[in-house]
Amino acid sequence: MSTTEDITHPMSEKSPEMEKNDQEETDTKDVSLDDIEGSNRSEGKTESIVTVLCNPNKTNAAKKADAAAMKADMNTEEMMNVDGSSSHSTANEGMNPSTERALASKKPPAPKMDWKKNLRILISNMYMNSKDRLPGACMPKCLRNTRECEDKHRTAMLPDVPNFMLVEDLKRTLRGHHYDTFLDMVEMMAMQCVYPGDGIFDRLIDLVMILIAKEITVKELADIYRKAISTFFLLVDAFPPCWTCLRPYYLNFLRVPNPTNRSARTDNGTQKLKFYLDLLEEILPQCSDMEIRTMTKPFEEHVFNFTDEEELEMSQETAFLQHVQDYDWISGKLCLDDFKNLSPGARLSRVCDVLNMLCRILEMEFLSWLDHNRLRQSESEMFNEETKPFAIHVFGMSATMRLTDIVRQLMRLYGLAAEKSMYPDRLEMLQRLITLVVEVSNTAELKYVDNNVTYPNLGSQTRLLIAQFFKIFKSQNPKHISTYIKSISQLDQPYLRFEFTDHFLQLFYFPRNVAFGPKKVCDEFNERQWLKYKPKSEIEEDDDEQLSREDYLNILLNALKDYDKWMNLKGFWKFMQNKEQVQQLQTWTSSPLATPVGIITGETFKAFELSEMEKEVPSWKKRLNTKVILGRPMVNLPVAKINLVESCGRYSSDVRYIRYLRRVLVKEVQSEIDVTDWLEYLNGFLCDDEPPSEPASPRSSPASDPEEA
Repeated sequence: MSTTEDITHPMSEKSPEMEKNDQEETDTKDVSLDDIEGSNRSEGKTESIVTVLCNPNKTNAAKKADAAAMKADMNTEEMMNVDGSSSHSTANEGMNPSTERALASKKPPAPKMDWKKNLRILISNMYMNSKDRLPGACMPKCLRNTRECEDKHRTAMLPDVPNFMLVEDLKRTLRGHHYDTFLDMVEMMAMQCVYPGDGIFDRLIDLVMILIAKEITVKELADIYRKAISTFFLLVDAFPPCWTCLRPYYLNFLRVPNPTNRSARTDNGTQKLKFYLDLLEEILPQCSDMEIRTMTKPFEEHVFNFTDEEELEMSQETAFLQHVQDYDWISGKLCLDDFKNLSPGARLSRVCDVLNMLCRILEMEFLSWLDHNRLRQSESEMFNEETKPFAIHVFGMSATMRLTDIVRQLMRLYGLAAEKSMYPDRLEMLQRLITLVVEVSNTAELKYVDNNVTYPNLGSQTRLLIAQFFKIFKSQNPKHISTYIKSISQLDQPYLRFEFTDHFLQLFYFPRNVAFGPKKVCDEFNERQWLKYKPKSEIEEDDDEQLSREDYLNILLNALKDYDKWMNLKGFWKFMQNKEQVQQLQTWTSSPLATPVGIITGETFKAFELSEMEKEVPSWKKRLNTKVILGRPMVNLPVAKINLVESCGRYSSDVRYIRYLRRVLVKEVQSEIDVTDWLEYLNGFLCDDEPPSEPASPRSSPASDPEEA
């Protein structure tokens, strides 16, 4: 097994002095990481972190020698200029290195980069960017302008409602089965910001479920079906779930009790999401493999069966009317008799469409909740009975319980659908629900130290939830390796992907009880674990129970990329190398007088730099008289309070191991196996940085590193 001492620098033709200078440059880069990692261990130190640019071991004799050499060079240059025997360019070419260093030292020093501030802004941007918490979700428009959402939805009263006559016309149209006219009326109300009333979402979903080509053609049915779904999404956008006054209506639609109004009418039946998950679990075994793997249509020709009516000696007209007008909209209860007459493929399509509609509401509400609770997203806020997200209500999660019955059912259905190779768009819908569950759990576990958040963070309960998800997935897929490989790439959340990969590789030779990260990947190559996996050429084509060496390396590389994306290590290393200021996260504002000088300093108090605002007073009149606002100005979002004590050591340690990993691959591994993809990724990450030797333990101090002592 290879050790760190086996890794040596390649032979160089440079002189000893040049090699010493190169080594000093490498040490300089290492020291900057050491400073970040070690500066936070000493209490009370908040100064900026700077890179050491000079050699403290330089003696006074050497300094005097440099000064004498500089004086001699200056005298020589002056004599040459007086004699006219040399031009100015020739004098510059003859300048020795000591003179160049002396002249360079007279230049004003470059402004120091505040590494801690940069790191804080980098992490704050990740924390404040709510839409990245659910990568596969559709971004609600309220996230583009939080202030407008605050005014129009969070603190607004109930929306306008139609008059009595219009409500009666709407009911009469629906009961008369004039579905196209009904949808046109609802669409017009939504565009006029008139809320059709409680129960409109239920009616649209019921329409999607029971619509059958009895008295209309299949083409007309297809148009009405698509319009019903688009009208549903139009209503959700016009009256989003972040509208506080509409919260009871949404909870009633989802069939969960509203804790703020105990006396309100609530349906004691099954929760809506649970009801449709039960339907999906019932339909999947009835579908053929082809129906599951293809995009089946939700509509088809209806075949009438008049057997019962013929036995009762009914007339043909009476029997036909009984079949056509048999759905009762007055009762308000969903009847699935017509739905059950559809083929399994059509039923599967409709249930997946309804689940997608429910998932959209849960995602939008959770993203809006994150956006409006940026200052604090701890467990107490997440499980507040009056304001907790809809997802916690629907999935029944608590501060101590994550794997509820409905969550377990959802994970089981995903494993079953993945095993049957369900059509990707429909499988993605189930995956989005699982991502929502995991992200809600992880957000509830955010840690705050003196009101400073530790981010990114993966809580212990969330790790356990992902482990249980993998266990359930494994129970549905006990053999086929290809199913695991394909499913990993279909997961949206980066930390869900690399944690799932970690559990998958533990089925082979991957170590257990060690958190995934660059250090764990380095240990894999140091211990030459790839030798335990057979190459693809030695595995039979129909053998889907062995993991090949090529697949092992590819999966491990993708997991490392996911970890990098989750932590944004590449962004951290970029500003460390380029010494660039990280730009704060920005957002649009609807006010033409908006100015970025206002900052939020607490939960209730606001502080503004009045001196800065006074400078803009002369321009206010002109801006107010502007008839047309050409564009909404961009303003910087406040920088969140980040716990840098833990983050500094974590980021510097991870980058150290990534740099060390490249050296291991170059010096040892690439001569034995193909690691072209690995080196391409690492070179793009590190650019021209020289990889260091094996880093010290993350918990050790910089002085404890034997190579830097």
